[in-house]
Amino acid sequence: MEEKRFSWKRMGLVMLLTVLVGVAQYFVAHQFNDGKMSQKVYGGIFLGMALPSILIGGVMRLFRPNLQRYFAVSAVICLFTGLLLLLL
Repeated sequence: MEEKRFSWKRMGLVMLLTVLVGVAQYFVAHQFNDGKMSQKVYGGIFLGMALPSILIGGVMRLFRPNLQRYFAVSAVICLFTGLLLLLL
């Protein structure tokens, strides 16, 4: 039987995956921008961090709907932060 309650361990693992994607995107952006990082670049990095969570969460919705909410929370946090950085 699947658990329906919230698990901090699962949320931590999803956030770790998201942070690892963000670190990789940071190094790629740093390389291509010759080290010139602006607020808009950081906003783009956060929007890029949301993409894997959206894709993986969509697949999880088909097979394990209770795990999909962790990816949804991660995607919403990254989207909000990215849009905030881009618009300010």
